[in-house]
Amino acid sequence: MNVFARFFTGLLVLFSVVVNAADDQAAAQLRKQLDAMNTLQGDFVQTTYDKAGVEQERSSGNFMLMRPGKFYWKTLEPMPQLLVSNNKTIWLYDPDLETVNIREFTDDLRETPALLLSADIAQLRKNFSVARTAKDAVTEQYTLTPKVTDGMFQQLTLVFKSGQLAEFAIQDSLGQLTRCVLGNVQRNVALPEENFFFVPPEGVEILND
Repeated sequence: MNVFARFFTGLLVLFSVVVNAADDQAAAQLRKQLDAMNTLQGDFVQTTYDKAGVEQERSSGNFMLMRPGKFYWKTLEPMPQLLVSNNKTIWLYDPDLETVNIREFTDDLRETPALLLSADIAQLRKNFSVARTAKDAVTEQYTLTPKVTDGMFQQLTLVFKSGQLAEFAIQDSLGQLTRCVLGNVQRNVALPEENFFFVPPEGVEILND
């Protein structure tokens, strides 16, 4: 599975989190923000930078998220691509290549930034250091750093504006930064379950990881 798929698979496990208790103020504040989201949908602009801060690529599209671990992430520009999960199976559809990559949603995929939305606060604090910064009266930034440094990322940043998830960024072990800015976000609206299941079009090549 490509870097894009691993990255957002990580995010969505993150979106599955149900946090139970906290004795750390930053983790407790993050819990409140995450607990307020059962579904989320909107648009995104995702930009990747190299370790020198030079832009490498940019993509945009729309998304839908639902707890636990369900997501629909559709890239429209510059090349179409669709990533879908029902928390059991992940489909990555590339219409230009006419391929569908299918992967089981296994435990190893939870060893990613998305863990933040799938685990309780005790597990979160066991695996990450959490820092909170109030940027202004309506903006909060949470920086999560893994306590074990041999994983796929070095740091994850979540930015909330007026209680709404507005952007996130992930820095990988090579210093590459991927930043995703969300727009037209709607929270806790009803989303049909069928949005999180994908039927491969006839004639496409099916690849199984």
